[in-house]
Amino acid sequence: MPAHTLSERAARAALAAHFTPGHLTAELAEYTPAEVWERRVRDDASGLLSSYRPREELAQAELTCSFVIPSDEEWPTALADLGPACPLGLWVSGRERLPRLTSNAVTVTGNRAPTELAVTRAHDFATALAQAGHTVTATLAYGIDSTAHQAAAEAGRASLAVLPRGLDGAHPHAHAPLLRSVLGNGGAALSLYRTGTAASGATLKASAVLMAALARAVILVEALDHAGAMYAAETAVDLRRPLLAAPATGDVRSSGNARLIDGQLAVNSPDPRLAVALPHARVARAGDVADGDLLLAAVGKQGADYFTTPYIAHPEPFNPSCGCGVCCLITAPGDVVVLSQGDPWESCDPWPADDLLLIVSAQPLTDRPLEE
Repeated sequence: MPAHTLSERAARAALAAHFTPGHLTAELAEYTPAEVWERRVRDDASGLLSSYRPREELAQAELTCSFVIPSDEEWPTALADLGPACPLGLWVSGRERLPRLTSNAVTVTGNRAPTELAVTRAHDFATALAQAGHTVTATLAYGIDSTAHQAAAEAGRASLAVLPRGLDGAHPHAHAPLLRSVLGNGGAALSLYRTGTAASGATLKASAVLMAALARAVILVEALDHAGAMYAAETAVDLRRPLLAAPATGDVRSSGNARLIDGQLAVNSPDPRLAVALPHARVARAGDVADGDLLLAAVGKQGADYFTTPYIAHPEPFNPSCGCGVCCLITAPGDVVVLSQGDPWESCDPWPADDLLLIVSAQPLTDRPLEE
């Protein structure tokens, strides 16, 4: 098929049906999607691509859902952070709702067979996020994810479902009513995969990565290390999305949380208020930290190095006579900011003024301080 007769949307849908974005990076940097499709068809010895009818296949699939591409207004701009792995397009049910939902998306995910405590936490986190105006984003999977969708619905708020299969069905199949509920409650569902595509290990992993990339923050309620939910958590680390891991309980089912917390790769907190504040996190100079700001992590070239416990900052001027045992070691008062915790000070952390910290400004915090 000549490239000029094929629309960008049909070409992207055809390419997405047969290739991952990473396989096409070099070609798409030089050619249009339609030209890439034509080149691939020409070089395909199997005949599989030449027998595929992009326009007809797109038209048939769009009877069920829409195919949204990067040039569309609805396209989630956060996906650009995936670089060469940015999807060629997304299959969406509830297309008109997508901009509103993705602008405040927060992923809540975890085990498919969670502990009772984890289910309670998932419900509390999702409820707090939904009530605060964030879009709870999860899969329809058993356990933590479906609990998060249900909690958002109970709060009267829409949620966003990311599926590892075509949108002509649910995964798992038993959660078809839950999918209808998400869509009926003002939410949306999206997928990397065209109708008729079944779930597999590869689609589950790719969908977890997509879910993290869409979100302003990721909440890992409970995860067995190397479980599917860990792909979302690890993507959050890679993309420098704020990541909260609820405290590990000692149960093997929270071994993923334990590894992330021990490695200082995630905020450690069971508090739903911190989940609500997390999407507001930003990077700031230590010298610009204000009284009452919540300190989450030190930020370096490798990303965020989360503190064992987030704490409220009380910046104080350099004072060698404070007696805390830390300030006295500072020899360049003009270059150092001391962030103290407690009144009187329980501890002092010296930071060069230009060092970067991940903080939540005091104003979004609600009720009493999270840590004092």
